[in-house]
Amino acid sequence: MFQTITVVVFALMVSAGASHAFPEYVTPYGDYCREYNNYGSCKEAIPQQEAMKAIERYYREKGYRIRSFTPRGRFIEADVYKNDRQVDKVIFDRKTGRLRSVY
Repeated sequence: MFQTITVVVFALMVSAGASHAFPEYVTPYGDYCREYNNYGSCKEAIPQQEAMKAIERYYREKGYRIRSFTPRGRFIEADVYKNDRQVDKVIFDRKTGRLRSVY
C-alpha cells in the first residue's frame, strides 16, 4: 500500500514539474488572435491570407517565428519556431479566430 501511494505521489510530482519545464513554448489552450476579439465572434471565415498574417503577428510579438502554413479548409496549421527549433505546431480556426496547439 505504501509503495503504491509513493508511486502515485511521485508520478504527480513529475507531471506537475514537466508541465512547467518550458512554459514559453506552449500555446495557451483555447487562445485566440487578438485581432478577432472574442472566441467565436466571426460571422464569416477570415480570409486565408489575412489569417496567416494574424498568426505571424501573434507569434512575432512573443518572440517566435512561423516557418510554414498548411491550409486545411477552414483551418490553417502552422509550425512555430524559436532559434531554429520547432517548439509547437498550432491550428487556427478561420471561423472563430481560435488558436490552439496540436500537441
